[in-house]
Amino acid sequence: MKLYPGFLLVLVSLYAQPSLSGAGLPVFSMKPCWLVPDQIIYADEFSKSREVAPRKQQDDEPWVINQGTQWKIEDGVLRGHASTADYQARHATHKGVHPRVVLQNTPEKYVLQLSFRIVDGIPFEAGKRKSVAPFIEIGHHVCRVTWDVNGATLLADGDTTQLAADKDFKLIPGKWEAVLIERRDDEVLVQFADGPVFHGKHASYVADPHAVMLGGLEAGTMEIDNVKLWSVKDGTQSEWSAFVAKLPPQQNLVLRQKTPGRLAAEKKAAEEKAKSGAK
Repeated sequence: MKLYPGFLLVLVSLYAQPSLSGAGLPVFSMKPCWLVPDQIIYADEFSKSREVAPRKQQDDEPWVINQGTQWKIEDGVLRGHASTADYQARHATHKGVHPRVVLQNTPEKYVLQLSFRIVDGIPFEAGKRKSVAPFIEIGHHVCRVTWDVNGATLLADGDTTQLAADKDFKLIPGKWEAVLIERRDDEVLVQFADGPVFHGKHASYVADPHAVMLGGLEAGTMEIDNVKLWSVKDGTQSEWSAFVAKLPPQQNLVLRQKTPGRLAAEKKAAEEKAKSGAK
């Protein structure tokens, strides 16, 4: 984790030691600074090669392939590629032009560690081609960390509002990144071993679903390894108050207005919630 003004650097002994299945994998030196882990819900170092079932063809499959992209567990990693040319030709939108996959069994409150890397792909340029920037999504269009030429950004409210940013943290093809995510209620904390700490608290974060999605570069390859997911106990880490007090103020910068589709989805979700509450 790099240190820059306004951030607290927490140095600890190894919290989780990743396997050596991927060359250049970082050693986890991070630990949860906010939530208290309880039980391990899911852990995988991808040591056994296998196919990943599309959508929900297997009830016990923790990963869901998104937009027809192609994923396999091989060479000790979960490796993904864009969808086939045939798939893209048959779809007007959501073509799967970049690898993306969903960890579907995340609960409402959790701690999650994983390593990932962008192996290759077409660099993202805003406004060019119908693709999106590489991302980690914590709930679908709920909370997103995204990377472009301006560095890394923490988004909220349907990807319309910027809560935090680091212009110097950019994904380097071939370089593994280690990340530790903590989520509860309307709040998230995202730590990167070689990057920033992003903290966000926003009303839009109280939303379903809770699944975590990762996406790579257009026409590229992405790899994931050393995944571990915990449920959490009540309360917080003893150092949390001091830690969060040293983080930069939240930006709450509105980048753009919500699309009609997003507004319609929010209205529908609110109506369904109201109906369920009335029962």
